[in-house]
Amino acid sequence: MRVVFALLLLIAQTGWSAEVTSPNPRPGLLQLLDGSTLHGSLRLIEQTNGLSWKHPAANSPLELLLTNVNLVRFDKADRIEHSFKPSCRFHFKNGDEIIGNIVSIGGNELRIESWFGEDLHARLDSVDSIMFSSKGYNLLYEGPNGIDGWRIGRNPRSWKYEDGAFIANGADLLGRDFGLTGSSTLEFDLAWNGAFSLSLTLYASVIERFDYSTSAYLIYLGTGAISVQRVQAGAGAVMLGQTQIPEMFRRNKMHFEIRCNKEDASIALFADGKFIARWKDSTAGGFVAKGGGIVFFSQVEPKALKLSNIRVAEWDGKFEPEAMTNAPTDLDIVYLANRDKVTGDVVGLQEGKATISTKQTKLDIPISRITQIRFAHSTNQVINFAANEVRASFPGGETLTFELEKWDGKQVAGKSRSFGQLSFDPKSIRQLQFNLNRSLPNADEAPEMDLDFPELE
Repeated sequence: MRVVFALLLLIAQTGWSAEVTSPNPRPGLLQLLDGSTLHGSLRLIEQTNGLSWKHPAANSPLELLLTNVNLVRFDKADRIEHSFKPSCRFHFKNGDEIIGNIVSIGGNELRIESWFGEDLHARLDSVDSIMFSSKGYNLLYEGPNGIDGWRIGRNPRSWKYEDGAFIANGADLLGRDFGLTGSSTLEFDLAWNGAFSLSLTLYASVIERFDYSTSAYLIYLGTGAISVQRVQAGAGAVMLGQTQIPEMFRRNKMHFEIRCNKEDASIALFADGKFIARWKDSTAGGFVAKGGGIVFFSQVEPKALKLSNIRVAEWDGKFEPEAMTNAPTDLDIVYLANRDKVTGDVVGLQEGKATISTKQTKLDIPISRITQIRFAHSTNQVINFAANEVRASFPGGETLTFELEKWDGKQVAGKSRSFGQLSFDPKSIRQLQFNLNRSLPNADEAPEMDLDFPELE
């Protein structure tokens, strides 16, 4: 931990009008814009004293300038219960992301059913894309929030939980049974401070050891390279393919997403949102793995890997890599389940059908045939945030940006550019980010490979 806090114990003088007080301060981690971190609990945010943070080693709360704060991440957050089955994931141009259902589209207005509003209204030109899922969005796991539920190999000290992350302390495995049955997605953030080797066993029947008498898929992830193997009981291991990720040589952290399609017997990899490769198991019998677990195995020196923001969810198996890259920007694009696409203007959506105006005609397409809509946008569009806008992250990967007006421990209230006035329970927030126009220095570079991993005893 960098020792810079003595310079920041100042009384804040900001123009914020929000007041935040909590009778039961929530423990968590505070990070400053220089990368420094401090454990403790958030007490309040107010106009005169800025952010007040209680640290166990301090006699009195620390009062910090909000202009120096990057984020506050809480140890735990309550999962949001939906009274409905969400079938859409909405991505907004300002970076917000929510799940819910479409009520209607018309007249440059999008109406959404969500957990924080049954009939939210947003300008359609503020939306980047809408993903459709016929099976709905079912999150199986998000964390880590501790070691409970995970199995470590022979040495219980080989993986350690610290501040929302698992840190590898030598060569050993870390596994968990997620109850996987159908197609699924696995997401995680990976940070490294040198050459490394990490293997992932997908749909594992055994999570506390390697068992080649069962069937599974193995992904080997190393510095700049990845390969995929099928392990089949009684038949051994077969290579399905491999590829390179040159960006990893210039980075020390990356977000990975692995999509497993059981019906199509395929595995696809995305890195930082970019489609990397897709491998298909063309053998007789299709997808051979039968288990429900995932196992990480680190083969590195101590403190070389950090694993965080793990998310496992059910998936409907719809796959369209072109939707992530090389898409034209001056027209709306509607992607269909049969992999066709329609370009034009989405002028309406109601009663289970989307209306698209093309150069030739207007088309009415049932929503059941649509997998994604990407809306037109300017290639040089830059989003600038107000000084008092914050971004809240919720369980399940949802995010909302708003001007914070109130946080009294029972209710968070603010004003969103997209939805106007909103309010919700602060216990549902897992992270609060400040100074959205600024970022950590060298956030995407790794010249010194300094990850500030904690010392392991």
